[in-house]
Amino acid sequence: PVSTHGTSSIPLAPAPDVPVWDVSNFSLVDGHLVLVGRDEEASCRSRNRTGSCISESTNLHPAGGRRDPDERSTRGAGRSTENETSRPHPWATRQPSPYPMQGLLWKRLRERKGRGIPKAETPAVTVPDGERVPSRSGSRESLLPPSSVAELDLTRDNVIVRPVHGSIVGEKFCFQIITGEGSRSFGCTSLAERDRWIENLRRTVQPNKDNCERLELALSLWVYEARDLPPRRRLRCHLHLDGTLFARTTAKVAGADGELFWGELFQLAALPPARALTLALCRDDHPGQPVASITVPLAELAAARQPLERWYPLSGPGGGERVPSVRVRGRYREVRVLPIVRYKELAEFITFHYRELCARLEPTIAVRHKEELAGALVRVLQSTGKAKSFLIDLGVAELDRFDDREALIFREN
Repeated sequence: PVSTHGTSSIPLAPAPDVPVWDVSNFSLVDGHLVLVGRDEEASCRSRNRTGSCISESTNLHPAGGRRDPDERSTRGAGRSTENETSRPHPWATRQPSPYPMQGLLWKRLRERKGRGIPKAETPAVTVPDGERVPSRSGSRESLLPPSSVAELDLTRDNVIVRPVHGSIVGEKFCFQIITGEGSRSFGCTSLAERDRWIENLRRTVQPNKDNCERLELALSLWVYEARDLPPRRRLRCHLHLDGTLFARTTAKVAGADGELFWGELFQLAALPPARALTLALCRDDHPGQPVASITVPLAELAAARQPLERWYPLSGPGGGERVPSVRVRGRYREVRVLPIVRYKELAEFITFHYRELCARLEPTIAVRHKEELAGALVRVLQSTGKAKSFLIDLGVAELDRFDDREALIFREN
């Protein structure tokens, strides 16, 4: 459906040089995200950065422990997608305890408020071994946090929690908390840990979330390739929503023929309302000066039932005989989620009549729609505890249909 809602100012996305706080040093206590740890300065040290674009398909924290704080990563960037699975860190299997040592935490909070923390930033700080490290620059930051970082009040109005793409902050599995005072970014060790934190924080911000109607906005975009570019230039493709940078590709060098291939997928969820997507080609050494760009109305991507793929000609300063263009494939979805009680009858019908439903729908719907429908059925039945029975029954039904024609078993859609 075409967008009909009005737009509001998009909260600031994190800048590429902001610190990413290790979420394992924080705990959720009575609506407050509180910094914990015996050594406050060490606990507040920002996580390592690995460049401005992160490979979402590789594990930055190998099994056996976190990287050394002084280690600079030289691993290359690759496919930029947030939904790739990676080998989880051993710590990631530990469920974060929402209320550890409440008495001690509230004592620390009262002491912190009593003594106060200076807001002025110093040009350099001293780490425990005496080495002086420049503040807010490079990958070896050691920051003493302001009170807004040491304690975030999630009970206030207009608090937003959403995932952050790794190409922006230089870390995989990050999320952002936006309040009236600003925003803070936090990093996790796995996708499952990040999703768990986001869900817990959102339920803290909005305890009656399941009983409210809401609009969920998401963009899925493949950035494939570009042609007729300035030869031998190292370029990125930046993705902006209403002027705010939300993701960017790996920096690659265009060939002598002006062609450049990325082949990167961006899954951007929990987006704020927006009207336009801007694709901007930028030089890696001058990211603020686009070489060429194109603005695509999100209504165009939302109107298509299937992802829309095409070449988009780019416009830029100077011009020339050949106009640069970029090939992308994208889909923008607006999903209106009703209160959970409104889905009760549908869930009951699917749970007890999924065999008849699949038998009626299978011969009538197109193949391209079956994958999405199957995924939705599995998620509903997973929530009701019937997913295993559903898959077994489908397999048995297919065996009964084909009987002796074994060559055709499990080849259906």
